[in-house]
Amino acid sequence: MSFMEFVLAAIGIASAIGVVGFRNPLSSAFSLIVHLLAIAGLYALLGAHFLAVSQVVVYAGAIMVLVLFVLMLLNLKSESGRRIGIVRSALTVGIGLVIFLSISAPMLAQFADLPQATLEQNIKSSEGGVKAIGELLYSQYMVQFELSSLVLLVGVVGAVMLAKRKNVQLMPREGGMGGVK
Repeated sequence: MSFMEFVLAAIGIASAIGVVGFRNPLSSAFSLIVHLLAIAGLYALLGAHFLAVSQVVVYAGAIMVLVLFVLMLLNLKSESGRRIGIVRSALTVGIGLVIFLSISAPMLAQFADLPQATLEQNIKSSEGGVKAIGELLYSQYMVQFELSSLVLLVGVVGAVMLAKRKNVQLMPREGGMGGVK
C-alpha cells in the first residue's frame, strides 16, 4: 500500500465519523462530500478511473447538491444539547470495536490465502473500462438504470412540490366572505 492510500483512507474515516458526529446537518453534509471525494481518490489509486470520475460527478456532485438543497429548504438548526454520558460513550466505542474486530478477522483471512500475483492479475484482467461498463449498463442493466433515473425525478418533483406548498398563501376570493370589491 502506498502512502497516498493511507492518507486517503484516514481522510475517509475521519470524514465518515464527522458525518455522524456533527450536530449541525450542514456540517454533516459537507463532511459527506469530503468522504465521497476521498473514496473517489481511492478508486483512482486502484486504477478504476471510471468509478472515480462517476463518484465525483454523480455522488459528490449531483446527489450532494440535492441533499444540500433539501437541507437549505428545510432550514434545519443544529441539535441543542443532550449530553451523552461517558459510560454510554465508552460502551458504544467498545461495542463498535468488538464488531470491527469480529468482521476484520474473517476478511483478512480471505485475502491472506491469495498470493499477490493473483490479485494483480485479477485487477488487470477485469474489464472496468468505460466501453465494458457502458455495454453492460445499456444492455443487461437497462431497466435498473432507467428506474434509478425515475427515482431521482420523483425526488426532484417532491422537493419542488414541498417548496411550492410552503410559499402558497391563501388569498381570499373576490366577493367571498363579505369582501369589498
